[in-house]
Amino acid sequence: MNTIWIIARKESAQMLRSQRGMLWLLAFSGLLSAFSLLLVSTTELSLLDNAQVVYMMAGTVLAAGALLAVILGSDTYAGEKERATLVPLLCAPVAPDALLAGKAVGMLAAWGVMFAVATPYLWAVGASGQNLGAALFYLALFGTPVVLGFGYLAMALSARTGSVLASLLSTVTLLMLAASPLVIGPGLRGTAVGRILDAINPFAGALNTFDSVIIDSDPFSAQTSRLILVTVWLVLCLLAARRSAAHPNFQ
Repeated sequence: MNTIWIIARKESAQMLRSQRGMLWLLAFSGLLSAFSLLLVSTTELSLLDNAQVVYMMAGTVLAAGALLAVILGSDTYAGEKERATLVPLLCAPVAPDALLAGKAVGMLAAWGVMFAVATPYLWAVGASGQNLGAALFYLALFGTPVVLGFGYLAMALSARTGSVLASLLSTVTLLMLAASPLVIGPGLRGTAVGRILDAINPFAGALNTFDSVIIDSDPFSAQTSRLILVTVWLVLCLLAARRSAAHPNFQ
């Protein structure tokens, strides 16, 4: 446990105290500020109601969190290899699972900071409407496994390929496909192909839950199948990461 904590603290410090981490949080805050102003102006013009604005903001936070997890995950093993620190790390008395868990906890801490930064923005656009508390609860409940799953997948590719660029390009491409429901219209998603993709896409599962609880005020019992979907996604990505991390490419 101490080893996991030490690795997690190192990873968190690199993200939260480094210049790269500060720039990311500044860019994330700027994105949310611009998006909030745009959504609030559309609300005042009665183009969108308050619940739709909160739903769109929750989806944006989820996409940004998954993108950060992909970037951090791609740097885990391949980044250590390119900085010539992977071999000394593998020679240290650290179990592969402990190394993986420490880096995952660091990633989880970064997602927690992003969630904390996003909360005032969600409150600003949704305080006068409905289901703001539900939006925050379900963003944490469904967003965390989706974000961590993408992070684990990036870590698996990072360990397998030994290349930050290859892992990053592959996982970002998959993330863009998974996040396409953010921009695809409901008509296209309502087709047979769209419904099948929604049924197997964990990102779409989380978005559909946000839609269900924020806009339609559906109960928790209606979200069971989607909760199973994002949980299965997290477990599969964790298993892939464990398998790749046991024998990382360090040559």
